Amino acid sequence: MSTLVSVAEPQADEPPRTVRGRAARARALSRQLAMALLTILLISFISFFALNHSADQLGKNVLGRQASRAQLDAFAASRGLDRPLIVQYLDWLWHFVRGDWGTNLAGTQPVKPLVLPAFAHTSELAVITLVWSVPIAIAVGVAVARRGGPIDRGLFVVMTVLAALPEFVVGLTVMIALAVQLRWFPVASNAIGLGTPAEQVKAFVLPSLTLGVGVVPYIWRITRASVLESLSAPYTRAAVLRGLRRHRVIWRHAFRSAAVPLVNAIAINIIYLMGGVIIVENVFAVPGLGRLLLAAIAQGDSHTALAIIVLLGAVFVILGLLADVVVTYLNPRLRGSAR
Repeated sequence: MSTLVSVAEPQADEPPRTVRGRAARARALSRQLAMALLTILLISFISFFALNHSADQLGKNVLGRQASRAQLDAFAASRGLDRPLIVQYLDWLWHFVRGDWGTNLAGTQPVKPLVLPAFAHTSELAVITLVWSVPIAIAVGVAVARRGGPIDRGLFVVMTVLAALPEFVVGLTVMIALAVQLRWFPVASNAIGLGTPAEQVKAFVLPSLTLGVGVVPYIWRITRASVLESLSAPYTRAAVLRGLRRHRVIWRHAFRSAAVPLVNAIAINIIYLMGGVIIVENVFAVPGLGRLLLAAIAQGDSHTALAIIVLLGAVFVILGLLADVVVTYLNPRLRGSAR
């Protein structure tokens, strides 16, 4: 009897399945975090050397074309530009991770107070665009999740055309129609962060509408395809055979499976909104990262441009990591495969 009991008892050194699963997910998350940090480091390394200009060129940009050799040498020594590039990069990286992002090219203003307000305006524009465009795209995608039919074909054509339109074309169109002709909104959105609350709300409308025209077709297409695929699954067909109404089957059964690709689609569109606002911000004069980045590159202000690029790269990597974590949580089959 004692022998049987000892055989039936679990081994002390064998952890339960749930503990092993949690440990595997923790290891997978640790690897993802390490890869994310390595990617950000690589972005900073490549960007630093890509944006690097010669000390003489930077000196002439600040002091003028008529600067003497002695003035250029003194400028390079004061900025530390006479050191090897790898030493400059390590010094910049050490200060950057500690929160010291350096000064602009002329050395008159710190970079951080320049970049963070612009990042806040760009983030506000992205969030506002997502708040109205994603629900509309999901609702329309679910409502017309049918194969064939005039409505489905018509919407497919409209969404394809909207997705193919460049941002500057959409921006100029809505500007002429809503700002110049109807005068509902201001032509320029430079009141963001400066004007009254009503003026700031109006300043967001046209750039947000321009960006949303590119977001809605992508989310709509992913939603429609995912819901159609879920409706053809055996469990949704069984729900229909049990007499459940179509809208209840879609929202309570099919949409849950469609949520997994939607998370990735929304994450990709957030990245698009954060990185693709450069044209839109310049069309509408939005004081965001896109406009600041172009100005910094045009002026040869490598410190400001580098801070913006690394900040955007970190946002992209973090959003991708969060999307992977959410998708793993929503899909139970991926939890067991995380090793």
